[in-house]
Amino acid sequence: MARELSGLLTLTDFEHAAESVLDAASWAYVAGGADTQLTVRGNTEAFDQVWLRPRALGGTGVQPDTTVTVFGQQLALPVLLAPTSPQRLLHDDAEIATARAAESAGTVAIVSTDSHHAFPEIAGSVKNGSWFQLYAYRSRDDIAATIALAEEAGATALVVTVDASYAARRISTKRAGFRTPAHVDFGNLRALGVLTGEIPDGARIERYPLTWDDLAWIRTLTRLPLVVKGILRAEDAERCVGLGVDGVIVSNHGGRQLDGAMPSLVALEQVAAAVSGRAVVLMDGGIRSGVHVVKALALGADAVCIGRPYLWGLGLAGQQGVEAVLDLLKSEIEDTLLQVGSDSIADLGADFAVNAR
Repeated sequence: MARELSGLLTLTDFEHAAESVLDAASWAYVAGGADTQLTVRGNTEAFDQVWLRPRALGGTGVQPDTTVTVFGQQLALPVLLAPTSPQRLLHDDAEIATARAAESAGTVAIVSTDSHHAFPEIAGSVKNGSWFQLYAYRSRDDIAATIALAEEAGATALVVTVDASYAARRISTKRAGFRTPAHVDFGNLRALGVLTGEIPDGARIERYPLTWDDLAWIRTLTRLPLVVKGILRAEDAERCVGLGVDGVIVSNHGGRQLDGAMPSLVALEQVAAAVSGRAVVLMDGGIRSGVHVVKALALGADAVCIGRPYLWGLGLAGQQGVEAVLDLLKSEIEDTLLQVGSDSIADLGADFAVNAR
């Protein structure tokens, strides 16, 4: 398998290879978005509207420093693994393989409430910790129990997703006839008693719609760094900071929720300006290369998250495949820093990018 992966030179190569080994319905679930998939396409196409401005004779020629520090933890590259589910579609080891690959690469996996394996098992498989992503189910009592489960298992940050309270119109997935395979489960939801019967055909259980009052209440429940995922408006980011949130993820859920939602990269600059260093700013959506990562950092992100790309690696070779994706991105980030005349991630700023929109 390693020999096969060595011939994959871009993330697009990983995408095509993964599509060739997955059945059509599973591929539609992983790759698809809402309705016409306009936002799925827009997320990636937005990067084509941002141009890098290399600085002549700016670097020293040494290997660039790709490290960043997020909530006191130094990461080897500015790329975290976004929460996705159900990863068991792609590999038997699912989130355990992903968490171990993240640790091996020197970064962090954000584990979904909807993970196949229960979070304590996932967190116990690594030494440096994982972040936990919260979906709200049924009631405040269940939300509190979910947070307690994450804390007791050693979560190092809590990520509250606020843009997926309602079911999305995923037409491509329906057309492909996707039904949750029998080998896929939801370990956390079983442990919490939220799920007791069969898995729904569409791999989704109805959620508790969160409000600003709920977010303020969640802040009182935990001392973990609190991150809100699904922010596209500057005023929403400011309100999060006002509630004591420690970070935001600029995200439209990978184009999987609302067709026509603005691309994450388009929203990034205004959100980063509104936060103005008072909280960590991450972004996800459409990242397909190390060049994309550097563009996002130049426009104000402290780091980025990837979703589909590491799933491609997971589907091809489990932990080894996810590691290969992260190794490729790190190499591309290093090359991009050299080419733009920068010795480190910390050196990047708005002067390195021009937005053509």
